[in-house]
Amino acid sequence: MSLLSQRDDGVAIEVSVRPKAGRCRLRGVCGGRLKIEVTAAPEGGLATTQAMKTLADAVGVRASDVVLLCGARDRHKTFLVRGVSLEQVDAMIQKEA
Repeated sequence: MSLLSQRDDGVAIEVSVRPKAGRCRLRGVCGGRLKIEVTAAPEGGLATTQAMKTLADAVGVRASDVVLLCGARDRHKTFLVRGVSLEQVDAMIQKEA
């Protein structure tokens, strides 16, 4: 699967989450995944929730428009961003890289 894939309900994004970072931010693309750094520890889903909010802020959607598709207990995750196009998300990634 590529980094981005268009779906009927939005765009699926392959990400790699780095918990316990100095701040929440996107760190570009590495290994075919968008790298997201978050300050939360990987306990009780806190890092995943923070990664979803960080991604939502970067794309310009509400946090509730970002849904976890797979990888709840893994560093590698797939998120669905609802209500955006592939071009919008690609432009955001290019800007952040």
